[in-house]
Amino acid sequence: MLATTCDSVAQFFRSFRRTTPFPVEILLPGVLILFAWPLLRIWLDGARTAFMVAFVLGMGLRLAMKSRLMITRTRAHVSGPATVALILLAGPGALGLLIWSAEPLLCQRFLSLYFAFAAALYAIDVVDGSYAINRLRWPQPEMRGTDAVLTRVMVIYNLAMVLANEALIHHASQTTWLLYFGLLPLVSNLIRTALVRRVQESYGAGA
Repeated sequence: MLATTCDSVAQFFRSFRRTTPFPVEILLPGVLILFAWPLLRIWLDGARTAFMVAFVLGMGLRLAMKSRLMITRTRAHVSGPATVALILLAGPGALGLLIWSAEPLLCQRFLSLYFAFAAALYAIDVVDGSYAINRLRWPQPEMRGTDAVLTRVMVIYNLAMVLANEALIHHASQTTWLLYFGLLPLVSNLIRTALVRRVQESYGAGA
């Protein structure tokens, strides 16, 4: 039993080996924050203001990069006009509200809300059995056998990201959280790639 467990763990970590390079653009939020944060601390009065500006820059860029995926996920469940309204509300609308509030804690909690929203969309797919997001995001024929499992895995993954963010909010400094936030696109891309590859190897067509 121990040997089987160790083998499963080893296979999972081998899944992190990429066969293709990750998109370079996912590094942009992290690079922007890493360069902007120390300069903002010098130029602006107070760490609170510097944090808000750095967060808005990073989140604005992240939302712009994720907009297509967010639209695809939402359109899998609601109509076109409703999708436009939800995206505007959850993207520019929420970001504008955070800027107006000028509260760093709300900015940090916004990331938890983002992952909770993604988990809810995948959970709806689990309940209705359509697996629409999975089919739109991974349309390859060999992925059809993974729909049920991978959708559940994505629910767990997004909920885990909520818990990770909440843990950092409670136990890490704002500087550490900003660093995490900046590197999150790269980290999440690596984790999702490993999870998808592991599920595909076990449940995909021809597995």
